[in-house]
Amino acid sequence: MKLIKYCIGIFAFLALNACKDKENELLETKVYFEQPQQRLKLENNVSSHAFNITARVSNISDSDVNVTYQIGDAQMVADYNAKNGTKYQMMPANNFSLQKNSSVIKKGSVYAEPCQLALTNLSTIQEGNTYVIPVTIADASVPTIEAKTLFVEVAKPIVINKVFDFTGRKYLSIPMDEKAKFNALTYEAMIYVDNFVKLSTVMGAEGNLIFRFGDTTVDADQIQVAGNVQFNPSKKFAAKQWYHVALVFDGATKRTEIYVDGERVAEKTASVNSFNLNGNFFIGYAYDYDGSRTWRGKMCECRVWSVARTANELKNNKLGVDPNSEGLFGYWKLNGTDVYQKDGNYYVKDQSKNHRDATSRRGAYQSGRGLSVEPDVVEMRISE
Repeated sequence: MKLIKYCIGIFAFLALNACKDKENELLETKVYFEQPQQRLKLENNVSSHAFNITARVSNISDSDVNVTYQIGDAQMVADYNAKNGTKYQMMPANNFSLQKNSSVIKKGSVYAEPCQLALTNLSTIQEGNTYVIPVTIADASVPTIEAKTLFVEVAKPIVINKVFDFTGRKYLSIPMDEKAKFNALTYEAMIYVDNFVKLSTVMGAEGNLIFRFGDTTVDADQIQVAGNVQFNPSKKFAAKQWYHVALVFDGATKRTEIYVDGERVAEKTASVNSFNLNGNFFIGYAYDYDGSRTWRGKMCECRVWSVARTANELKNNKLGVDPNSEGLFGYWKLNGTDVYQKDGNYYVKDQSKNHRDATSRRGAYQSGRGLSVEPDVVEMRISE
């Protein structure tokens, strides 16, 4: 019995000391970055920028705290991408420098004196790309905690100045051959509605998989997926406002989703695990049987993918993607720079490597014999 009491006493003593150690650890002053992720958007006319690196302590210290910073490596960026589902690049070394790598958090203060991260030669940064600079706390006179690395995202947003106007029942027809068979699929477009009309087509293949607004039971200001899978979100759209819309299908799970501005607004499980789009495919048109089912508004950045794009990919690439991106099946920018004329027809260049150039049309399609017209390109500014 005495032995048992003795053992219980020892365990109680150890537990008490463990609790005290834990409490002391929590109360101990530690250094870290308050916001471990910060995003900086650059204007197109900016060639340099200064960004302040500032660590802080968890508790006010009764003595100065010394902090030393260090620039991280490409592996840290790769790990960051894997964690966040992004595909950012390490900022080129000739575009940034840490003006000094050490700082002090003065006694009685919480924040360190700022160290300047100088960004230079920014005119060489490619529009639409996001770069990352990892800055880590390499050493400090007090312990660090998990948030000891700051990831500075440097983005140069894309600015779109011209778009296609589909007013007057203009549309695009796109050749879809036997390769247009998809176990996964994504439609994307930037859309602007002048006025809502039921059965107004964004893009797709009628009776198979089409992205449109309104139906007999769906309001004209609601987007809908129709064909071999049919559903719509409750969300209402506003006229004369830009939106990024996307339809995402994953054949492995049969999951079909609708995204608006990178946010999922509806989903449904399809009854099929693939789509065959070989045949007529249109942007801004449905079919000859009802020639009124066109688009009343503007569009740009229309894309078809053979992969199910993620929410992050949709959200971070609304205004442009790399034409060589894996899984990009067709890409029509609709910004006026991609139009050309050949043999009396007007075409819109497919920016992807697949060269599925679209034909600009008005009126009945007539199995490809219909009238080809010059597309209307209007000035409208879109920026992130």
